[in-house]
Amino acid sequence: MPNDGLLFILVGPSGAGKNTLMRRVQPHFDDLPQLATATTRAMRPGEQQHKEHLFVSHDEFQRMIARDELVEYKNVHQGDWYGTPRQTLERAFAADQDLIADIECLGALDIRADYPDNTVLIFVSPSSMDVLAERIRMRGNVSDQELRARLTRARFEMAYARFCDYLVINDVVEPAAEHLRQIIISERVRRRGGAAGDVQVLSRPRFHCAVSALLVYGERILISERVPEITLPTFPLPVSGDRSPADHLAEHLEAFLGTTVAVEAIVDDRFPESAPHHTALAALPYDVFLYYTFKCPVSAPLPQVEGWTWRSINDLVLSRALLDIVTAPPLQPHLPPA
Repeated sequence: MPNDGLLFILVGPSGAGKNTLMRRVQPHFDDLPQLATATTRAMRPGEQQHKEHLFVSHDEFQRMIARDELVEYKNVHQGDWYGTPRQTLERAFAADQDLIADIECLGALDIRADYPDNTVLIFVSPSSMDVLAERIRMRGNVSDQELRARLTRARFEMAYARFCDYLVINDVVEPAAEHLRQIIISERVRRRGGAAGDVQVLSRPRFHCAVSALLVYGERILISERVPEITLPTFPLPVSGDRSPADHLAEHLEAFLGTTVAVEAIVDDRFPESAPHHTALAALPYDVFLYYTFKCPVSAPLPQVEGWTWRSINDLVLSRALLDIVTAPPLQPHLPPA
């Protein structure tokens, strides 16, 4: 069938190990080249022109935009631009050629909007931001300012995991690479039929998303009375849709508390959604769980909610994640929808 090619897009924060996984799985396939995306950043040791990227000047990149040669393009890190060449992509699809690529989250969503039947989005992430920070440090030549910038951007990118087709937890590279190999084989079998070899064809997992509020009043937080462990007010979040996690949390909190509460979030003009303080993620064979936590400081006593109580922070054994949120400096508030 013409236009039967697939583009496997690895999405996720810098330091997640997307290129490492790509290099691990490509030797298992003799027909899965990397899509060379255009970029203005400098070539790194071991890279080749037209293999990992098409390295161009800023002026040439702007000319490519003007000539409508890019499906999408974004300013990703420190003024460096990345974009996806339209002609390369469409020629591959027409020739039933599969490709694999590392593309930032908003660009990946733009590509899927234009080619929904030819794209598979795979979110790659370690299990925690601590692991991510250590990986970025181990790369070397990363200043503290750049590390902070990359971790801030990672918070935004985590919020887009729910729009992907798969989640690969890359704490240990070997099982993560095997998971990616099975995804590629499964999608090819679903697309074109044929044998799966040693792989049981994977179903696309169900994504279960929730958004939690860390409500802080002075030295107290609101937790459930019903369970011994610390449980925050948590509400279901649609996997897809136009509303951001912060918008949904604000709506749920108003119904839950009977009053409006501001939701703190990181805001960046490059992203249409705000970022949570913390993202927890987990993957089971047929299910993916994503939990987004926002800090919601309140300056006046809230109405008593049945089954919930205000407890002193000093009396609780908080997880590292909750402690980090409680002690985090104030962020720009995400105001509830009008």
